[in-house]
Amino acid sequence: MNDAMTRFVEAVSRLPVYRGLSWRAADFALTTPLTTEMPIPTSRDVRVATENFRVAGAHLFVTTGAREIGPLAANPAEQEVVLLPGARLVPVSALHEVEGVKVQVVLEQPPANEPLPEYPDDEGIGTLIRDARSRADVAVTSPGRFGA
Repeated sequence: MNDAMTRFVEAVSRLPVYRGLSWRAADFALTTPLTTEMPIPTSRDVRVATENFRVAGAHLFVTTGAREIGPLAANPAEQEVVLLPGARLVPVSALHEVEGVKVQVVLEQPPANEPLPEYPDDEGIGTLIRDARSRADVAVTSPGRFGA
């Protein structure tokens, strides 16, 4: 990482931990666990991540150590959540279709002393997608920022 990125990660790391769901557009399946080397931007809003469902697939992250930076970001409406370098990402489902969207659930492995978080099943994911589709499209201000 360059100096500016190192300073960004140090600053973001001081924010409260975000434990919850976030999305990133994806046209591929993770097949093995991986450890991130750089910050990965995601969004709490599937419409933002998929650019109003123009991207056919998404990873649904179950985060345990990410940071929500949306309120501090240039565009708070993007509801940005950052996965930090060193996050261990473990696929817990295959890439499969739910409500017309290819979705793969990916768990951010928690610290050893914490239990694994629960994550939504296909019915729960379907509810999230239907709810998002029932709302108006979002403005796409950062095309490609949140994935594929």
